[in-house]
Amino acid sequence: MQHHRTLGLAAIGIVAATAAIAQERVAPNAWGYDFAPRYDPEVAAPAVHRIRYADDHILLMEVANPPGFAMQLHGHPYPSIFARSSGTTHLGGGGPGDQYLEPSGGRNGEHWHSAPPPKGTPELECTAADPQAPHRPVNRGTVPQHFYRIEFRHFDDTGAPAAARSGETALYEDAVVRLVAVRVAPGASSRPTATRYPAILAIDTQRAFDALDAVVGPAAGRALPPTGLAMPRCMTLDAGAVLALHNAGSAALHYYRLDFKRIEGAALAEQWRTWYPAMTTMR
Repeated sequence: MQHHRTLGLAAIGIVAATAAIAQERVAPNAWGYDFAPRYDPEVAAPAVHRIRYADDHILLMEVANPPGFAMQLHGHPYPSIFARSSGTTHLGGGGPGDQYLEPSGGRNGEHWHSAPPPKGTPELECTAADPQAPHRPVNRGTVPQHFYRIEFRHFDDTGAPAAARSGETALYEDAVVRLVAVRVAPGASSRPTATRYPAILAIDTQRAFDALDAVVGPAAGRALPPTGLAMPRCMTLDAGAVLALHNAGSAALHYYRLDFKRIEGAALAEQWRTWYPAMTTMR
């Protein structure tokens, strides 16, 4: 972690920052992101971006941006799914940042697509995003921006194959969310049990999306992938949704489910200091 090696635009200016980054370009990754690792969010802006789980396929990042906080300059190298239950961040379109190093570069959220909330949980939303160039969001409101971001380091169809064994694997859990990896082996069926909590599904293969799309029902919300990409995609589910999948294919079905044990909703405005005390000390 480089907690003190951050680039504050107020100190060095947008022109100087752009020149500095231009000198630190690296070989682009699979999605064309070519900014140096020092601009990764957990390095450049670690107070706001905290990795809660990581493996060779995904990472789960909690994002907590309190009112008035001067966010550091940072980017996001991977396609991702935003997952939130406050109903207040409204990501998509032009993206959340209000200062960009590439104002017309096409990597500022222009290609993102959001899913509507499920029928019974209007606060639950998700967004499918492509990589994001360095930017500096500033929360000018009175309520924090608090959400989660599931980033895909590779897609199943282009990286390591999914494990063939069926079942659910709990990857992370705290008082607010639970991240579960779900796999259904070829020829197998998942147990037809109802989800305990409202949830967001993060999906990176077409075969998994198609299988889920056939069983989640009309109450669920579905997001298109980022423009120009086939994946990732996401879905929003109410508690009680039954995901009874049958895998008739020759490859395992694999997706992630982020369960929301607490729905923030409008209560975030009054409760954020109690729920997320770390944000009260961020300056």
